[in-house]
Amino acid sequence: MKSLERTLPVFVFVVLLGSNLLNLSQFSFVSVLIAILLAAIAGVIVFGLVKFLWWWVRR
Repeated sequence: MKSLERTLPVFVFVVLLGSNLLNLSQFSFVSVLIAILLAAIAGVIVFGLVKFLWWWVRR
């Protein structure tokens, strides 16, 4: 579970960042920043869900 805690959010971040960058309609600094921010938010959410699941299983 500890390795899942590290690898899954990174995987989600990389996949979403790649998807967001490939689907940009116009390439600008703000668009890239928003793509990075959205991918980071999704990675943090997945990290929180894995931590919650780990807490739930150990409870």
